[in-house]
Amino acid sequence: MKTKEEFFAFEKEKQSIFNKFYKEKRWIYKRIFGKENKKYDVVILINGVWIKVEEKFRSKEWLDLAVETIQDTETNSPGWLYYTEAQYLFYGMGERIYGVDIQKLRSFVRKYESLFEVKFSKQGWGNTKNIIIPWSVIIVNKIGKTIK
Repeated sequence: MKTKEEFFAFEKEKQSIFNKFYKEKRWIYKRIFGKENKKYDVVILINGVWIKVEEKFRSKEWLDLAVETIQDTETNSPGWLYYTEAQYLFYGMGERIYGVDIQKLRSFVRKYESLFEVKFSKQGWGNTKNIIIPWSVIIVNKIGKTIK
């Protein structure tokens, strides 16, 4: 089982992959630190507008998006799907990055959550509840797409 510190180290390491992607796209970006970082990870200037982005990275490529609906089942604290103030989720796996519209994802989950597999993870923050949505479903429903 990984500790919170190991998760933070993994996240910091993967920020460099997102930073490289932003530079390749010639997007100006600012990382968010401190308390504000819980709301979103980075803001990116695209076409003159600052966009708030939540970043997630998985250790290997999967055929699905793991959506955290409850961060800790013991305290029933909401998962990132509900507490983030980001407009988009950038979800990296291997060399691939998906862009997901957070509002569309929230609406979809509210309506169809019961149709998807639930997985619990005891790594890091406690017992986290995730629903597992295949990327094909995300793409077909125009919730997100491959951006790299």
